[in-house]
Amino acid sequence: MSDRRALAASPHTLQERASSLLSYLIFLGGWVSVGIAVYMVVVCYTSLPWSDGWTQIFAAAHGENLFSLKWLWEQHNEHRLLIPKLFLALDFRLFHASQELLLSAIFLAQSLHLWLLSWSMRALGGWRGSAWRTGTGLAAFCLFSPTQWENLTWGFQTCFVLSGLFASLSLVGLLLYWKCAQQTPQSHCWKFLAVSVLAALAGLLSLANGLLLLPLLFVVALLLQLGYAVASTYLITAFVSTALYFHNYIRPPQNSDPMASLRSPIKLVEYVAVYFGSSWGYGSSWTHHNLQVALSAGFVGLALAIVFLLRLFRPKDTASLFSVQLILMLLFYIGTALLTALGRVASGSSQAFAPRYQTMALLFWWCLGCLLLTKSMTGQSRFSFLAIQIGLLFVFLRGADLVRFPLRDAREHAFQQRAAAAALLARVNDREQIQRSFSYADYVLSVVPFMRDNHLSIFRERGQLELGAPLSSIAREIESDQCRGAVQTVSVVRNDSDQDLRITGWAWNLRRRKPVSHIVVVAGGNVVGLGASGDWRPTVRAANPGMNTSFIGFTAFAKNVTPITPIDIYALGSKEPEQACYIATVHLPASR
Repeated sequence: MSDRRALAASPHTLQERASSLLSYLIFLGGWVSVGIAVYMVVVCYTSLPWSDGWTQIFAAAHGENLFSLKWLWEQHNEHRLLIPKLFLALDFRLFHASQELLLSAIFLAQSLHLWLLSWSMRALGGWRGSAWRTGTGLAAFCLFSPTQWENLTWGFQTCFVLSGLFASLSLVGLLLYWKCAQQTPQSHCWKFLAVSVLAALAGLLSLANGLLLLPLLFVVALLLQLGYAVASTYLITAFVSTALYFHNYIRPPQNSDPMASLRSPIKLVEYVAVYFGSSWGYGSSWTHHNLQVALSAGFVGLALAIVFLLRLFRPKDTASLFSVQLILMLLFYIGTALLTALGRVASGSSQAFAPRYQTMALLFWWCLGCLLLTKSMTGQSRFSFLAIQIGLLFVFLRGADLVRFPLRDAREHAFQQRAAAAALLARVNDREQIQRSFSYADYVLSVVPFMRDNHLSIFRERGQLELGAPLSSIAREIESDQCRGAVQTVSVVRNDSDQDLRITGWAWNLRRRKPVSHIVVVAGGNVVGLGASGDWRPTVRAANPGMNTSFIGFTAFAKNVTPITPIDIYALGSKEPEQACYIATVHLPASR
């Protein structure tokens, strides 16, 4: 009899052990994603703003007070970015617009969001052990996936991560209020209601999709029968905040007309499907995506979401509150995708592949994954939970296989930023390169004197390499056999009477077996230009088996050179900047 009992119990024990092992692997995979995100932020860091990140510098250069309510409330595209603009102002005032505060705030916001979601699994869902580890690992994977590299490496994008954090906080606050009201008088639970309302307002002041939160909370308060006072609090706050939001609002001319977009419902649905389905594509890159895969995956996800939404019911106990949270988050992210589609659908479905949208899209998939886990835990089959874990593990493995693509996109983007910074530091008005940082190069060039005078961004270091300084005063020349490299192209950048140069090539530190850190251009023993290293050169790496990376290319800029004097290219190391290694010499043809 004892042997029969042992045999009957063994399959269940084996299933539990396998599930526990998988949960640890998924949990570990989530933290590996966090580590990859940290690595990406470090290797892609540059203090030069990009695109909308120039907002605070342009404003300050034109005399705006960055802490004035006028500037903080001023419309930015379709958004009111009061809270993100506060971070921009603080980064400007305290860190010389170096992006350090902004990037730290992004990472902190994602970390707090991870903690909130992980805590809600326990507090609202009662998840423990394998279930909690699986859900937390999946949340870490989604919140720190490198496919959202724009939001992790672009300081301006505090708006995207704060929006998601405040949305989750407002929904959790409402459910905590409902839970508290079931056990104690409602007057004792006001703090949770206050958290919910304030978080919703913060979401509205972080990104336009925050407009969805208070109406959603109002409807939920009615469905949960939380009382007239609670429902009216949400309704009045929603009415007042929305009225203020749209006071003197101007529809951005570059966006699609929402009313015109509504007349193309098929295109809207396709855009929303691609918005979510792009998470399953080839690195979610603008240039490396499969539209059919994204559409198919997006429609599957939306169909699955509809199934769960149709099963929405009033929770009967506290253990089901987490499921309600997940369904409400699904509604918020579907609404976010629809709002985005209304303003962007004229640009085509391919625009939905933008990496910044992945911060929202991946949390949509996290909600679906956790709902499937919840369903499997309450179902009849004891192996369904294990099957879902196996599926999630394959998702992690697929993500590991694709991670090189968003990492490459992020590093290529960072290099172009650094090359634009080198052009500005070298005082070479290479508009083609500077446009990689902001679409209108003349706007950037007009504020460079202001940046230099106030030591902002790339000009904040007072000990920078100075044009005209002797190379011997900056670095000690070492044997050229310690590095290798070549010049590949030399082109003239004509600016008024000056003849400036753009020089591209590659360089490799043989002794340290890594790419060089900085490039200097020398003529007659004096520094006449600067360059950035880190461009992608796969063909060079293929021809040199000893190299362990393809990010070895450089672009350098030389100021006001003449064809009389040869130009020498030197590489400086990151840990030993006092050592300069000769790379190549450029002989310019005589002017015609």
